[in-house]
Amino acid sequence: MTIGIFGGSFDPVHNGHVGIARRAIAEFNLDRLLVIPAAVSPFKTDSAPKALGYDRLELVRAAFADVPEAVVDDRELHRGGVSYSIVTVREVAAEYPEADIIFLVGEDSVAGLPRWKNYDELVKLCTFRSFPRTRESSTEVRRRLLAGESVADLVPPAVHALIRR
Repeated sequence: MTIGIFGGSFDPVHNGHVGIARRAIAEFNLDRLLVIPAAVSPFKTDSAPKALGYDRLELVRAAFADVPEAVVDDRELHRGGVSYSIVTVREVAAEYPEADIIFLVGEDSVAGLPRWKNYDELVKLCTFRSFPRTRESSTEVRRRLLAGESVADLVPPAVHALIRR
């Protein structure tokens, strides 16, 4: 069994996130992709997510509802505090002891991986795979929303409907 982990702030989730997930599922033949919104990113502790955790969770669930292999996992939100990947990877490895674990990251994060908490242990528990940044970004979604502009081309339709609501 091959399990993918796709974590992040998802503040908010956008088409690029869903596209990366679909691509990873296909390229790595993932049986399951755990999509895990962080409570607080260890690299963004000075700026909490703009949206509340459970609002982000609702948007992520809507975004991935039609991706059968994707399972939205709220463990980091329940845990609270800073979301360290090592804690989550340890838990997933214990839940799926026979699985190969692939951890998805943006290519802009690769150089910083050695700074991640318990990096030496992480690389023993999972394999990192990177993806290029997409034209969509959460920053651009937030900028447009604040400016009263449409985000319909940046987010999945179900996410757009929830944002409008």
